Amino acid sequence: MSTEPIREILVGIDGSAGSEAALRWAYRLAEVERRPVTALLGWTADGLPRPVYQAAAAAEHGALAAAAAQMLDRTIARVPAPRPAVELRRLVVDQDPVDALVAQAKNAAVTVVGARGPGLAHRIFAGSVAHRLLHRSSGPVVVVRGTADEAGHADEAGPADEAAPQDRRPVVVGVDGSEPSQAAVRWAAAQAAERGAPLHLVHGYRVNITSFGLAVDEFYPSLRTDAERLLADVATADLDDEADLEVRQLAVDDTPTRALLHASADAQLLVIGTRGRGGFAELVLGSTAHQCVLHADCPVAVLHA
Repeated sequence: MSTEPIREILVGIDGSAGSEAALRWAYRLAEVERRPVTALLGWTADGLPRPVYQAAAAAEHGALAAAAAQMLDRTIARVPAPRPAVELRRLVVDQDPVDALVAQAKNAAVTVVGARGPGLAHRIFAGSVAHRLLHRSSGPVVVVRGTADEAGHADEAGPADEAAPQDRRPVVVGVDGSEPSQAAVRWAAAQAAERGAPLHLVHGYRVNITSFGLAVDEFYPSLRTDAERLLADVATADLDDEADLEVRQLAVDDTPTRALLHASADAQLLVIGTRGRGGFAELVLGSTAHQCVLHADCPVAVLHA
C-alpha cells in the first residue's frame, strides 16, 4: 500500500463570487478524486480584499487577520458542502495571494481559482490573481469562470442531500503536438476517465498565411490531412489503450483559439497547455491559452509541460 500523502485540491479564496464558484467546482473534483480541499485566503495590508479592510477599519494587524479568517469562513458558508462531506482545511496566510498559492501548490494536485475578483480592478484580467498564478505555477491550474450559481451547472452537485447526476458533457483538450499540449492530453484523459466522460481531442488547423505557391484547393486539404495525422499520433502516444475511454479526434477548419472556444460551449472542462508551438519561447502563457481563459464557456485547466 502506498504511504504517499494524498495531494490536496487547493482553492484560492478572496470573498468574491468567483472564489465561491472555484470552491464549488473544487468540491465536485474532490468527490470525484477523493481528495481533501484546502481553502486558502492570502492577504497583505497593502492589497487587502475590500471586505477584510472594511471589517477592520483600525487596520490593526490582529484585527485584519481576524477579519481575513472571518471572510474565509463566510465564503465557505455560502457554498453548500457536498454529502458525504469532503475533508476541508482553512488556511489564512499573511502573504500576497499569488505567493501564498504558489507556495502551497507544492502539496497540491491542482490549484483552483475564480476568474472574477472582488472589485473592478480585479476583473481586469491582466492584473488578476488568476493571470499571475498561470504565469508562476508549475502545476495544473483551473480557472472557473462565472459565479457560484453559474458554476453549478450539470457538472456540479445539486442540493446538498442529493447526488449529482453523471455529467456526460465531454472533457475537451487542445492538441498541437507541443510538450505542454501532450501534458494537457494526459491530464485531460485522466479527468475524463474519472468522470466517466468522453474525451475530445481538438486541433484547429486554419492559419492566416499564404499557401506558399500551392494552389488553395491543395493547401487546405493538406492542412487537414496533417491535422488528422497529428491527432492520431497524439492519441497513440499519449492515451492508454487499456483505458475505458470514449475518444473523438476533431480536426477543425478554424483557428486554434476559435476551435477551442466553440468546443467549450458544450464541454464540462477545457484543458490546454500553457504555450503551443507558435509564438515566443519566453512567453509562459500563449495567446490561445490566454484567450481561452478569458472567454471559454466552461472551466479551463492550464497545464505546463
